[in-house]
Order: sequence, then C-alpha cells, then structure tokens
Amino acid sequence: MNTEMHVNEWLPAYALDIMTEEETVQVAEHLASCPACRSDLRAYQEAADELPLALVQMAPPPALKDHLMKNIRSRQAQAAGASHPTFWQQMAVLLKRSAPAWGVALILVLAFSNWALWQRLIQVSTQKAAPMRVVALVNTTNAPLAIGSLIISKSGDYGTLVVDNLTALNADHQYQLWLVRDGQRVSGGVFSVNSDGYASLAINSPGPLDQYQTLGITVEPAGGSPGPTGAKVLGGTIQP
Repeated sequence: MNTEMHVNEWLPAYALDIMTEEETVQVAEHLASCPACRSDLRAYQEAADELPLALVQMAPPPALKDHLMKNIRSRQAQAAGASHPTFWQQMAVLLKRSAPAWGVALILVLAFSNWALWQRLIQVSTQKAAPMRVVALVNTTNAPLAIGSLIISKSGDYGTLVVDNLTALNADHQYQLWLVRDGQRVSGGVFSVNSDGYASLAINSPGPLDQYQTLGITVEPAGGSPGPTGAKVLGGTIQP
C-alpha cells in the first residue's frame, strides 16, 4: 500500500472518537491491514489521554468557601451535645438543604473531577514524559465557544491542529494558522471546518514546531494571506 492510501489525516479524529459511523468503519478497515497507521494511531491515542490536562482550570467563586464553612459551623453548633456526624455526613445534609438536585450533582461531579485530575497529575509527574505534547488553545471574543489543541510530536518536528465549535465560513474565506517566533509570523496552513465547526490540520511549517513561541488562528481569504488580516479566533503558547 502506498502513502497516498494511508489515513494519517483521519487519525486525530479517530482517536478522539468524533467521526461519523461511515468514516469510522473506513478507518478501522484500513487499520486492520496497516501496521504503520496503527503505530501512528497509538501515538495519537496516548496524546488524547493527556488532553484533559490541557484544560484551563476554573476557580470557584471567592465567597463559596466562606458560605459553606458558615453553614457547616452553624449545624455543628446546633448538634452540640448530640452525636457528632462525620464531615461527609454534614456536607450531604448541607447540600440537600441548600441546593437543588442538579446543583448537588454538579458540585459532586466537580469535586470528583478535581480529585481525579490531581491524581492524574501526580501519576503523570512520576512517569516518563508522554510521546506527544498537547498545547491548549484559548478562544477570543470573536469565537467565544471555540476550542482547540495543538498536538506536537515528541521530536517537535511536526504536529496536528484540532479545532471545534468554530463558525463555518463561506467559500470566499478560510481559517489560517500562524506560527510566531521572535515577532515574525509564518503560515502553518489553511483549513475549513465542517458544519459542526470541526477540523484537523497536519501543520506544514518551515521549521520544528517547538522552536516557535506562540500561535494564532485568523479568518483570511480562501487560500490564505501573506500575513494576518482578519479576526483572531484562537491562540496559544508553545514555549512558556
């Protein structure tokens, strides 16, 4: 099988399980007989496992802790002289009395997620570095719902851009990726998103990706521009 018949450009979406059923079947059939693509898929799957660690953490409202502790102390005072419930029993009573059912579920999910993330961070910190690095992108007011990640190979020589929730543009415009080093911008490629706002792009850069400091995505005329001219929708930091 020659290179043109490989499915490398579909592997990021396959690893994230965001393909249609028909596309998934096509890729799976190819993987069954292609060791090279199976090897590349394992690398993408390992990178996908690290994607949750790239999410921006949200701080709780400043008054939340004081509110919870005030309610706990109040109930402790009321229960003085009686048998002392455990901390988790107190929290359960507090949540049942002070929050609707969906609020209880949300708080418990967030608490468990934070605990699981912390355990994962500890585990990752004690293991060998992942074969691929994931850079989370930050949206702008021009695309407040957009999300994206840059997946960089272990060597830093190449990578793949994955975006979602971007607005589908008309035929006269495309999104363009810009790589920035020492204030100089070079194009990393142009792309269009599907009706769901999703796209993946194998980045074509003049140099290794880990040599660039930042990246940005703007709206440009179809085919790309020599330099950024349109609204910026996503950006990120490659080198801290």
